[in-house]
Amino acid sequence: MLARSLLAGATAGVLALSGCAQADVSVDDAYRIGCPALDAVAASGSVVGKAAVAGLKQLRDSGSVTGDGKQWLDVAIDFLSNPDTVSKENKKMIRDGCSAHGYKLTNFG
Repeated sequence: MLARSLLAGATAGVLALSGCAQADVSVDDAYRIGCPALDAVAASGSVVGKAAVAGLKQLRDSGSVTGDGKQWLDVAIDFLSNPDTVSKENKKMIRDGCSAHGYKLTNFG
């Protein structure tokens, strides 16, 4: 049930991101969309990761996100693409980034 809720929320966020990708987006948008998607994938290994990757890549490449936010997006995209290859250090970066932007990951290892 929790995984289904996470999946629905993450999917809705990705769809919203896709719809507004050309509008002004902020670094907070990356965390607002990325953190629930990361949590959903960690909970269920779901297909939402593929949808989230597309949206997050679009945001990363938009030029609206730079510096630490862009680095966080790169690591989040790597995790969503292949969770088993992400280092402990990069997983910590993901957790810390989500936490700093008000999202506590509940399923992320």
